[in-house]
Amino acid sequence: MVFAPAVMKTMEAPGLVLWNDPLLESLVRAETEAACDREIERLMVVIVQPLAERIVSRYTRSEGMISRVDAEDIIATVNLRVVRKLRAITESEEEQVRQLTEYVATLTYNTINDHLRRRHPERTRVSNRLRYVLTHDARLALWTSDAGVTGGLASERGSTDALTASPLERADATLRMLDSTRPADALVEIFQLIERPLLFGALVNCVAMLWRVNDAPPSSIDDLHEHRASADFVGFESREFLQALWREVRLLPPQQRKALLLNLRDADTPNVMSLLVFTGTAKFDDIAAMMEMTIESLSALWNDLPLDDLRIAGLLNMTRQKVINLRKAARERLGRRLYRAKR
Repeated sequence: MVFAPAVMKTMEAPGLVLWNDPLLESLVRAETEAACDREIERLMVVIVQPLAERIVSRYTRSEGMISRVDAEDIIATVNLRVVRKLRAITESEEEQVRQLTEYVATLTYNTINDHLRRRHPERTRVSNRLRYVLTHDARLALWTSDAGVTGGLASERGSTDALTASPLERADATLRMLDSTRPADALVEIFQLIERPLLFGALVNCVAMLWRVNDAPPSSIDDLHEHRASADFVGFESREFLQALWREVRLLPPQQRKALLLNLRDADTPNVMSLLVFTGTAKFDDIAAMMEMTIESLSALWNDLPLDDLRIAGLLNMTRQKVINLRKAARERLGRRLYRAKR
């Protein structure tokens, strides 16, 4: 699929300016694809990534449900989706973003929730139940402090003196604490006994222990693969897939590698090479070296990627059919190797 460049016709820009967040006006008015790319990069660095990182950090710090590695994957996923969205808004009214920060925040929370549902389905159900009870029972409260999201008795609302771990052992629990059918009463007794609010992640840990809630790990390699494959990453949107792809691309014969990289594309991604760099999968210098080009030469081609077969043929001093054959062979080899790697 060939992508239309993210360049607005002058007559269309005023309408798109009105439809989108004022923060996106410079992007909408960009007259060249290079200018569009520069503005997207600025928005990602100044607004998008810092906001996504702040939101995800709440789950690595106070919730304790996301590892640092998973946090990086979540942020990379959000970044890639936002880049795709920002390119789309310059082409269609239907892709409008009325509030950029709200869009990024919603996307980040949705991506986190998707991740948690896949990795910790039982714990996620407990977490959702506790959030509901804490915000709907007059005896309880849920608030945010500098330490993170905190749960406690309503009389403690706003307290910054929260415990980071529960001192409760299951042997100390009352029958009411162990009763998962009456979660509000269980929480009230927990907080009355420990006499302090708890960071929400610690509260989830405590309740999961009391109610014997546990997410069983995958029992086999096949189960693990199925677990990972359930992620809503598609094609080149998966950071893990990009890393595997780049490892295999480096092993291709030089001519196959060049024919593939100069035309590397996806049904939804105009320049997959840019994703390799943006996600930190490969450095620009490394890509140039793999293509046996100087950094200057690759820079001159960068905004034109992916190239058509005739232009690639000229660069590689071969026929168009030879380019097609080389790329086909490269894709078939990559397909086989990546499929085996998943098994």
